[in-house]
Amino acid sequence: MMASEDSDSEISTPSSYTFVRVLGSGAFGEAVLYQKTEDSSLVVWKEVNLARLNEKQRRDSQNEIDILSLLNHANIVSYYNHFVDEDMLFIEMEYANGGTLYDKIISSSKLWPEQDILWYLYQMSSALAYIHQYGIIHRDIKTLNIFLTKVGLVKLGDFGISRFLEPTNQMADTVVGTPYYMSPELMQGERYNNKSDIWALGCVLYEMLTLSRTFQASNPLKLAKEVVKGEILAVSKTYSDDIRSLVDSMLNKNPEDRPSADDILALPLMVRHLASMEQKVYELNSSSRRARLSAAYTSVVSVVTSKMCEMYQWGGGKITPQKLEVFTKEKSPMQVASGHSHFAAITFEKELYTWANLQGGVAMVGQLGHGDLASYKAPHRVDALLGVQVQQVACGEDFTLCVTDDGGLYAFGSDYYGCLGLGGDEEEVLAPVLLDYFSDHPMQEVACGDAHVLALTRYGDVYTWGSGEFGKLGLGSEDDFKTPQKVEIPAKQKVKHVCAGGDSSFLICFSGRLLACGSNQYNKLGFNSETSGLRKRKTKTFDIPFKHTFSTVKSLNRYNVTLVAAGKTHSGIVDSFGYLYMFGSNKFGQLGLGDFKPRTGVSRVGGVLAGQKVEQLACGDGFTVVATNENHVYSWGNGDSGRLGGMFSEQGSGPKAMCTAIPRPIFGSMHVVSCLSCRHWNTLIIAEKVLNQKTLKSRVSSPKILGNDGDKVLFHGVGGSISSIPECQQQVSNQKFSDDSSSDFVLPDDIAGYDSHTDDSADVFSPPVSHPNSASPSMESSMPTWLAEELNNAEYIPIPSSFNQVSMCDKAITPLALENCPLPAMTEIVDKIKDRSPDLKLHIPTANDETILELKAKIEQLEKENTELKQLVAKQADIITQLRLQNS
Repeated sequence: MMASEDSDSEISTPSSYTFVRVLGSGAFGEAVLYQKTEDSSLVVWKEVNLARLNEKQRRDSQNEIDILSLLNHANIVSYYNHFVDEDMLFIEMEYANGGTLYDKIISSSKLWPEQDILWYLYQMSSALAYIHQYGIIHRDIKTLNIFLTKVGLVKLGDFGISRFLEPTNQMADTVVGTPYYMSPELMQGERYNNKSDIWALGCVLYEMLTLSRTFQASNPLKLAKEVVKGEILAVSKTYSDDIRSLVDSMLNKNPEDRPSADDILALPLMVRHLASMEQKVYELNSSSRRARLSAAYTSVVSVVTSKMCEMYQWGGGKITPQKLEVFTKEKSPMQVASGHSHFAAITFEKELYTWANLQGGVAMVGQLGHGDLASYKAPHRVDALLGVQVQQVACGEDFTLCVTDDGGLYAFGSDYYGCLGLGGDEEEVLAPVLLDYFSDHPMQEVACGDAHVLALTRYGDVYTWGSGEFGKLGLGSEDDFKTPQKVEIPAKQKVKHVCAGGDSSFLICFSGRLLACGSNQYNKLGFNSETSGLRKRKTKTFDIPFKHTFSTVKSLNRYNVTLVAAGKTHSGIVDSFGYLYMFGSNKFGQLGLGDFKPRTGVSRVGGVLAGQKVEQLACGDGFTVVATNENHVYSWGNGDSGRLGGMFSEQGSGPKAMCTAIPRPIFGSMHVVSCLSCRHWNTLIIAEKVLNQKTLKSRVSSPKILGNDGDKVLFHGVGGSISSIPECQQQVSNQKFSDDSSSDFVLPDDIAGYDSHTDDSADVFSPPVSHPNSASPSMESSMPTWLAEELNNAEYIPIPSSFNQVSMCDKAITPLALENCPLPAMTEIVDKIKDRSPDLKLHIPTANDETILELKAKIEQLEKENTELKQLVAKQADIITQLRLQNS
């Protein structure tokens, strides 16, 4: 059956992903961590081999997708997208970077504070209340399926064996779950409802309070007996009577006597902190909201690249590139920065690492941000920023600044010239401090010179502070400033990038123009010019020693500048064609022109670079390093102290014995340099080796059904392509539940959890993971025949013929229930609820209302600007018509 492409079909936007590592694997596939190229965010793709699944497993595989596409809650793992590529099902999900609650419990050596336990309990109860309102029971709640982020958010995951129950008092009779967390009614084969989830949550709460299993047994049969008839050991009296009573009620043998998730949230010990915890969840979940919003309007065509990312360092006595073994796998580097004697790197998980290479009696002044004056020779994570997503870092001579995902700016190290921008008198700051000045000016990029700073905000404004010697702050004087000062940009140019040299500053504009200020010694800013050949005029060189304000580098006006690098005595730029131009001192051959002669102007570097595009450029103290599109790394200039990363036979003689004036390769092919940084005599690079790349031809996440072809359903996919799957596997994501009880693919239970500890533990048929406080490890070796048979023969629970998506209207809606719900969907739900219960008081978070009003205001503003633009165009058209008539 053929079909033409619909005119209103979704636009497919290719998404590029870089492989990071495998998080977990099972019999049917893997959970893999990827970095999204567009925004450097981390996502998890669950990959399921459908060819190896039987019919029941295929039905189960779609179940998780159906549930996740419906759920939209801050404490539930977010579903972003999914598609089928040949026999592989791919599910894109949120990455919880803090491991699991299981990891946190087994790594604890002392009891947790009650406030911390309430914080986790509130989030888990909120997630359960949400899914129970939708008639969903989870059926496999355990510490391994409760994921954490590094900022303390709880994310409930693994819905692979969840089922819908409608109405909410309907009972289920399928025996599934993990034995340690099975309720007594489950163990006895009785019918059960969502109170079984409350029992499991009670077991989780007990583990948080005692750091031990709720029930201890030497084998699964005894475990079942303990669950049905045994009693739990008392919780320490260091905890309040309220929380101890709550554990007892949640672990009541009679399901009817257990509280609901809503009852738990309404308890006095919760209500006392409810508002603050709710606000905290909303604020910490901002990155997940942005990711869901961007994924909601994007169809998936994925280009998956497998890379090996490594970091190399040379200089300061290291003659050849030295690999830093710390940065591998989950610590793969994303960006690097070099200071005079210290270094910084950001990993894929956006954690900051710093270290130092002290020589010549240099002392530490806190530039590593570890809270002390120790000189860490190996890269060490800045724990003070743990949980803060760092996207860019820059190093000065003895200070460091970094930009976060939300636009915050942190600073630490020496504040002698006011380089930290704090405005105080403290000369050394040992741990990162957030600059309050930019709370209303989210940061885009920061650059550090030896003793000054340039900062570019997301609004396009440029701020400078620190030492003003030679006018390098661009403020019209040589005064120092300890707080950020806004810079006036000439001709209202829009700035795209900032760059700082030791005593100079550069701005790259969107127009391709380059602005500069500071010291122009050796013409390293490119301001000098020469006149020769003019009639009756002698050859004359105009030497400009410095500039106090940002001015256009006129000698570069013929080029569209895309990249600039500043060294101590020379600089370089790359234009839109990938050509490299150098200017400044050539004493050590650092201009790469094949000799050591001085140059008065700007010169293009040819030779081996003539047929290549330069993609990365960095200038140090008398040397230059570049990386090209053909995956080569070249260096030239002063080779003293290992600056060039190698020894070359073409080096000069006498004072220039360690120098080379011709670009020489350091690395061979197959190495793509994604980031390069030089300062003083040090160089850091991130070298990526591409292992393989695959484009996944996929259909859109919500395809349009075009028609039937026998027993198959045809779908309109990306680019008008047609794909088909059996009718029982119809895609229902992002739609209301259909009348078909056999929903499509859910991830098999053995890989439903994606943490590295969950390779087999998520499989309800496999023995549970042993707990360090278990009575005996031998209890994992067997399972009673009756339980194994029931588990193997378990049937799925059919979805009722109709499912009311607003069945929660008989209850109050919790603030986080509709927190991130898209505006059209939320409006529809609210209208339906009001129709059925006109007097119902909806409890929707204020922050969400403000967000909606803000979005509406932006839409109105855009519509207004669009109308004004149309009117202006119409006026211009009338004027042009009148002029044409007059001319004719």
